[in-house]
Amino acid sequence: MSQTLNTSEPAGPESPDIESAQPNGRRRNIWTLVFSLIALWFINHSLPVYLSLDPNQARIPHLRRDIPWHYPLLVAHVFSGTVALVTVCLQVWPWLRRNHPAVHRWSGRIYVFAGALPSGLLALAIMPFSAGPAGNTVAAVAWLATTVAGLRTARQRRYREHRRWMAYSFALTMQIIWGRVLLLYVLPQFEYNFADPAKLNLALETATWIGFVINLLLAQWWLERTARDTTRR
Repeated sequence: MSQTLNTSEPAGPESPDIESAQPNGRRRNIWTLVFSLIALWFINHSLPVYLSLDPNQARIPHLRRDIPWHYPLLVAHVFSGTVALVTVCLQVWPWLRRNHPAVHRWSGRIYVFAGALPSGLLALAIMPFSAGPAGNTVAAVAWLATTVAGLRTARQRRYREHRRWMAYSFALTMQIIWGRVLLLYVLPQFEYNFADPAKLNLALETATWIGFVINLLLAQWWLERTARDTTRR
């Protein structure tokens, strides 16, 4: 991930091969596989209902049928979010970055310009009239900010900073999965009555905040852990 969106020039003094310089490369490849399988599970669960382009199958509780462009924006958000989920898994795959850097760079560009940026902007466009959880707005702003920072630092060849920002961007991309797990499997165990609008809004807000806060904390822990590993070597 340290060379996402990198240009074809050789790495400078601030852009060491961070992943290959650290131990446990095989373990990180395994974790990449785990993340990819989780992302594929989520895509298989969420995407098919939107491929039909039928608003009756939308899986959001606040679809505004009185606003004709709400559903098209939602579909575009889902499709671009799917692109982000697929390509971000390619970005964190150490083997791909080391052995096929051109694929890594192009998947990074696709992640930014066809995935994270349009999906985040569409989420913000939908929020004012969709009555969704406020946490979605915070997560979308943070996702856009970290992705733009990652793009900017890569173009400036500040690869260590780029690595950090893209770790945060990855965490915010994957946070939506936490929300679905909480809503589908965890919160129902506490007898949430999703037919009650107040309970539903509370469940959505809880799932959103827990999702991106936990992921950002895990990303920060990983960055500090890998920084210590590098220092020890």
